Amino acid sequence: MNKNKWYIKLSLSVLTGLILSLAWYVRGVAFIIMLAFVPLFWLSDISLKEGKRNAFGRGILLFYPAFFVFNLITTYWIAYCTLPGAAAAVILNALLITLVFAAWHACRKQVENRVLQAVMLISFVVAFEYLHLNWDLTWPWLVLGNVFAQTPGLVQWYSITGTLGGTAWILLCNFLVYWEPLTKREREKRPRKYGSILTICCLVLPMLISLLMYELAERKIDRSIPIEAVIVQQNTDPWVEEYSLTNEQEVQRLLEVAGSNIDEKTNLVITPESAIAHSIEMNTLRQHSFLEGDTRYEGFAILDSVIGRYPNVNFVLGLSTIGIYDHKVSPVSQEVAPDKFVEWYNTAGFYNKNGLVNYYHKSRLVPGVEKMPFPKVFGFLGKVLIELGGSNSSLGTDTAQRTFAFDVDGRTLRVGTGICYESVYGELMGRFVKNGANILSVITNDSWWDDSPGHRQHFDMSRLRAIETRRYVLRAANGGFSGVINPLGDVLEKTNYNERTALHAKVYAQDRMTFYAKHGDYLAVIAIFFAIFGILYALSVPVFRKLRH
Repeated sequence: MNKNKWYIKLSLSVLTGLILSLAWYVRGVAFIIMLAFVPLFWLSDISLKEGKRNAFGRGILLFYPAFFVFNLITTYWIAYCTLPGAAAAVILNALLITLVFAAWHACRKQVENRVLQAVMLISFVVAFEYLHLNWDLTWPWLVLGNVFAQTPGLVQWYSITGTLGGTAWILLCNFLVYWEPLTKREREKRPRKYGSILTICCLVLPMLISLLMYELAERKIDRSIPIEAVIVQQNTDPWVEEYSLTNEQEVQRLLEVAGSNIDEKTNLVITPESAIAHSIEMNTLRQHSFLEGDTRYEGFAILDSVIGRYPNVNFVLGLSTIGIYDHKVSPVSQEVAPDKFVEWYNTAGFYNKNGLVNYYHKSRLVPGVEKMPFPKVFGFLGKVLIELGGSNSSLGTDTAQRTFAFDVDGRTLRVGTGICYESVYGELMGRFVKNGANILSVITNDSWWDDSPGHRQHFDMSRLRAIETRRYVLRAANGGFSGVINPLGDVLEKTNYNERTALHAKVYAQDRMTFYAKHGDYLAVIAIFFAIFGILYALSVPVFRKLRH
């Protein structure tokens, strides 16, 4: 094989992208991801043996095709909502992870020890994934550990590590699969069987531990306090109906769909994101001071009549809200008149016999759609973003993951509600549990993506949140999949796509807090430390070589 031929290198790079895509959940075979990076490691070896300069730049050229193919195949469905947004997401996210692998490739040129090379890549990728979850251009979808969302039985230990632990496991297995045979050839004095045993243990042992944890966790599920819930899938077309219907009509549809599922035993009714779509002023809603004839609030009178019949019921409502203030409360506040500032929010409201008793504003916003990323840099793109269906500013956000308190048989319980793709952020959902949530709910509108892998992937990620927190998850989607997930990640009930229906769910309050819910993405802190150390070490190696000579 002529290792200098460009098409061989391109084929190896594309092969990694294809394997990653085939492994990705929704009709994928997750476990083949343990081989996905082997072609990239081979490609890196080929390139380094050529001895050419600028290893970082060459790494970008070598690895970008792999991650472009991966992002394109797994997230093309964003185009159903916005074609420019999909193009930007695929191109940019592929480039970002490529830069990480290119940096590792450049460090490999200076660091020959394979153990250190493995530690560096694992720490680089884990640190990158964490940072990618926590900046203005956040994109949580393709965290490698998410690949096991359809096979939660294999990763019950996410209750300790979160999905970043899955990322580390995947990369370590890929290293062992690729490098263990090479080590055999280079170190013939070492018995061949030891390396094979290590590789097999790395592949199999975490799965065996997971199966054991599944049995133990199942026994520990507390079934002493039942919660009666109704999950509404209203199936309102976001492109045609959502903003043509009045809020009153939306509430009427919600209650028609919920139907006889609501009774005197019902504790919670979970509705989708933006179930009541037209913007509602927060102070008016909190004060319950509705003006006669204001169609934005007439639907709440209908809710009041239902609550009058069933006073124990609590509604988790997906709302679009406006806050009006006499001062600038945050950087995204907009002045609309002297001493008058407004903010718009994507809100989960908790509504019962006492009116709006609590609320939570979505705190992880979709870049370009709900949030202007790096406004000081990209503010000039405001008009372009509006034309593409986005926003020239940002929605307001909450400062904490608020939980909603409700009573069941004299005991106060709490539900934490993630909005839309907040359910993809493990640490964020864990904060609801730290703030007292006994169960979790997810309200979302997955209809934007049509019948594509997008809404399927989104549903399955809630299974990982259930494992990480050991909480029941009640998921209300407008038109995607709604369902009930137990603390083991098992799907107990699930709706069909594009179905107008409601589910009655009996779930149980949980009090135990997992290690991950308590400590969050602590692995990222460790990874960042090792990543910084690895970069400094790689930079120092040529300096010390020069000093020796």
